Amino acid sequence: MNKEKYSIKEASRIRKVLKLISRMNVFVYKISRGKLWGQWAGKYPIMVLSVFGSKTGKLRNIPLIKVLDDDKPVLVASMGGMPMHPSWYFNVMANPRISVQIGSEKKYYLAKKLTAEEKEKVWPTVCAHYPDYDQYKKNTQRKIGVFSCEEKTLSNEWKKWLSENMDRGCDKNELYSILYHNGFHPELIAAEMNASVGSFQLQPQKEQSAKEEGIQKMVHAFKEAHKEIPVYTDVGFKKDNLNKDLHKKVLDFYDKNSASLQAENVAGGYIETDGKGSASHTIEMPNDLRDEIHESLLDKAEDWSGIRLLPTYVYGVRIYNRGAILKPHRDREETHIIGVIVNIDQKVDTPWALEIEDHQKNVHEIFLSPGEVIFYESATLDHGRPAPLDGEKFVNVFCHYMPYIKKGLTDEV
Repeated sequence: MNKEKYSIKEASRIRKVLKLISRMNVFVYKISRGKLWGQWAGKYPIMVLSVFGSKTGKLRNIPLIKVLDDDKPVLVASMGGMPMHPSWYFNVMANPRISVQIGSEKKYYLAKKLTAEEKEKVWPTVCAHYPDYDQYKKNTQRKIGVFSCEEKTLSNEWKKWLSENMDRGCDKNELYSILYHNGFHPELIAAEMNASVGSFQLQPQKEQSAKEEGIQKMVHAFKEAHKEIPVYTDVGFKKDNLNKDLHKKVLDFYDKNSASLQAENVAGGYIETDGKGSASHTIEMPNDLRDEIHESLLDKAEDWSGIRLLPTYVYGVRIYNRGAILKPHRDREETHIIGVIVNIDQKVDTPWALEIEDHQKNVHEIFLSPGEVIFYESATLDHGRPAPLDGEKFVNVFCHYMPYIKKGLTDEV
């Protein structure tokens, strides 16, 4: 068994000196973007680890020898072979959401402590980057911690999920917390939400809802069953009516909550205005009202499309304001394959047309009155309202479905 090279007293003294040197090193490294003080002992390149303190929650920056395995950083908690772990070791164990800056490039990772067997396999690579690590290992009885780093970026799927739920007016603290608990770095999440980390309040981790879990399983099944989204109807759209009692219920809800409007910032920028102020506002609806809209329209949507459908999301209430323009677009391929636009209310000087292509690429103008709906294949047909709204408001609710796939069976009704 190795003897300790340093006593606790000696190690504590050295640790204080190293802490001061590290702070200066990080400061110069970061402001010079790695051009200055970028090597240890003038020979070994360094990288800067950033991790949140386990007790303070403050971001800590630590210079480490640059060690890469398959172009991914490896964090070695050697502390020069002293008998105690460095402080950053405990911080990474408590919060593995880290960032690493190499030169001017900063990336976000999820750190994972290696097992004894995993560390043994990577140790030759570690020592190839910095041979003194082998001596450090001999200096102490402590098991030197080594961490692998897996880059953690927001995929397009996660970005779509975030955009859609922000469009729905979902609580931003909840969205931030879901992404955080899925391993994403706070800075990365905040940047995607156009905010600062300090503007969010982290909420306890929740189990994924049964509905959301079912939707994601169905998305996977649909992708396995279809390389491309099928065409389900001859034309691609159809006008109809919302149940009168339900229309009144939604309209009453809108009237009672019209004072709680939230300015809408739609991801993708497909809603804009040629007027002043926000192009659109939203009012968050309770889940029971969303579910009632979904269920009310389900039978008609299935009869029209000829397929069994799974209700996915209901958005709204959305209020388009004077001058609003909805640029032509298609909806999300995974979960918005069959859509329904419900007009709840409007106050217009000129009827506002929905322009939609059919499957033969012919463009149609559709006009909705309050209580009317349009079913349409929203993920495969271009649709929009390119003419500015000539009126005070146009109030819609949007309802979406996807084909229900049962393994081994078709999605036909």
